[in-house]
Amino acid sequence: MDEKESFDDPSISGSSSANTEAAITTNTEITTTDGAALAEDLLARCRTLLTELENFGTFVVEQKLEQESAIEIRKFQTSVATELKSLEKLADSNLTAEKTIHTLRSSNLPFYSAIWESAKASESLVTFHKRFYWDNRPTRDSKRAAQKRCALVDIVSRNGEEWIKVSTITESRLVFEIAKAQWEAADSSSSEDGGEDEIGVNGTTNGKIHSLGKEEEMDRIELVKVADDLLRASNAHRIHYKHPQIRFVLPKISSEPPKELLPILDRIRSTGAIIDLGPQETRSDNLAYLKAKSFPRLLPSSHPPLTDTLNIDCTILLALVSDLSHTANHPILPSYNAAITRQIELETREHLLPSSLWPAMADKNLVCTQEAATRMIEIVDTIGMPKERSRTELLLVSGEIEQNGEDLRKAFAEYSDYPIPPKWRLPIRVVPAACTGSDIRSAIQTGALPSVAEQVAEQLTDINRSVFMYGWIQGVTTVSSNRTVAKQIEAIVEKDGSGAMGPEIWLREPARSLLGKEKERRK
Repeated sequence: MDEKESFDDPSISGSSSANTEAAITTNTEITTTDGAALAEDLLARCRTLLTELENFGTFVVEQKLEQESAIEIRKFQTSVATELKSLEKLADSNLTAEKTIHTLRSSNLPFYSAIWESAKASESLVTFHKRFYWDNRPTRDSKRAAQKRCALVDIVSRNGEEWIKVSTITESRLVFEIAKAQWEAADSSSSEDGGEDEIGVNGTTNGKIHSLGKEEEMDRIELVKVADDLLRASNAHRIHYKHPQIRFVLPKISSEPPKELLPILDRIRSTGAIIDLGPQETRSDNLAYLKAKSFPRLLPSSHPPLTDTLNIDCTILLALVSDLSHTANHPILPSYNAAITRQIELETREHLLPSSLWPAMADKNLVCTQEAATRMIEIVDTIGMPKERSRTELLLVSGEIEQNGEDLRKAFAEYSDYPIPPKWRLPIRVVPAACTGSDIRSAIQTGALPSVAEQVAEQLTDINRSVFMYGWIQGVTTVSSNRTVAKQIEAIVEKDGSGAMGPEIWLREPARSLLGKEKERRK
């Protein structure tokens, strides 16, 4: 198998995850010496695993996710398919031969199964078998040399915020590695002292026990090396302003491990990693159950956790009134440009309002800044179509006009092909932004904003400052399709290096343009 495509359990191979992918696993669950029974069992389990992966891949395709949101599972699925071919070949060989039985017992299947069970227990999957570098400098070194600057993550989940490392190392193997580390430490110490002390089987030198409390001894343990590499890589990456959380899954280590292993586990936890011990719960392989319960949870989350109040950007305000958003089957005319044509195709497939925005906005208080409302109304008044103008009048109601939400929703329904959800709170309340330089400095002094906020505000236009700084100061989620500004803010905050959290932004793109915009351009 091509090295970069292999899925192995390097944490028990004697080399760190950044340096090797040699397939050396210890599978205590495979104990039978009956080659035929062993081959039959492995084949059945591998076929079940591959079928689940294929079904999940089909399920993902059926969701018609945008390319950016698609889950990368092909590499893992290919590795399992390759393992199945190897097992089928072994099943046709001499199943009484010691070499064949040994090869079967060394199968990677238990490791692959552990990865998939861990994935099914998680949520919002991104990819499998991903390298993350802590040193991104260009290199002319060999691939193996480059791998010394990275950590291998088995599962990237929770929309990238969690990295999962799976190891099927057994308690006995880990105890052996501890003893080996003690021997090596004792041998190194003896060499430095110029002596030739006798090293005992329990890591003793001339009867003196070498304690695992020594940092240099623990650092020799492969699992610790992996944890340190993952920490270095995590510290070099941020997702939504935070470093990814590292999680170790060790199904062969009991939830009440031998005391010899406690220092190692504590050392790994000291990196900030979470450790899951003990046998994994095998989730139902019934396809109907998986499609109803498990698979939907594994899809990328459509949005981050949302606050009770949502701050609506001008780009989303326009999407809420656009003819493109409210027409279920809009015709594509030859006169439309590529951008509008693509938006119509997207709307036909995904139905932005009923499938995404309205469910997320349910029971939420909706606000927008005065600057966002003013700009949106200017655009609609200038190029909006009649229905787009009517929707705008219902969406943003002046504070002097008293209308309840139910009346507004009923009126709104006259201009939409979709039923208006009863939990969509109308109207959107227009609020003053209060984001002057003085306001921002005051918020920094009171701790409402980190110091980098002043630098962010200086880089934004007036309308973007009013929208995004308001959301930041108020601690509410801003909903926007303005990728350029969202990424600009994120880059400034992360470059600052203070570990500050930036504004919470739900980047919902692509939004919808006003159809009238295209009409206007063709005049």
